[in-house]
Amino acid sequence: MGRNYENFKGENHPSFVHGFANHTGKRRTLYNSWQNMKQRCLNPNHPKYHRYGGRGIKIHQAWLKFDSFMKWALDANYQDGLSLDRIDNEGDYKPSNCRWITISANSKKKSTTKLEDEICAHIRKKYSQGSSGKDLAIEYEVCEGTIWFIVKNLTHKVENENYNI
Repeated sequence: MGRNYENFKGENHPSFVHGFANHTGKRRTLYNSWQNMKQRCLNPNHPKYHRYGGRGIKIHQAWLKFDSFMKWALDANYQDGLSLDRIDNEGDYKPSNCRWITISANSKKKSTTKLEDEICAHIRKKYSQGSSGKDLAIEYEVCEGTIWFIVKNLTHKVENENYNI
């Protein structure tokens, strides 16, 4: 039996603001993760809704309240710089199916990710030899932003900062 998201009132409304959005640091980024999760699953106008709520991905009822989500997150070793991950990509957002992992590790799990680490190494090498981001994006059939993230070592990271391109 699915959850009834039809009647949002007060803090159950996806746009409810309770002061955490104005904080800086850990509370702010955690609040943003919570809001993004809700928007992807509950807002049909969100650009990624079709990958989440549109596929039937639901949110643990208690997590509709930020305080409950925050308690779980802190108990689950949340830290700034980590990303909320669903272990089973077909499963709901719930305590038994979620964890915090690095953004780089999470980007490799996406169903839209096409590039393996070896190909990313080739992209970095070609870029260092003068290939443009636009040309590489066309060659590897990804957007220029993906090339930029790879070249800047923000995704598909090379662990040694002194990697050779």
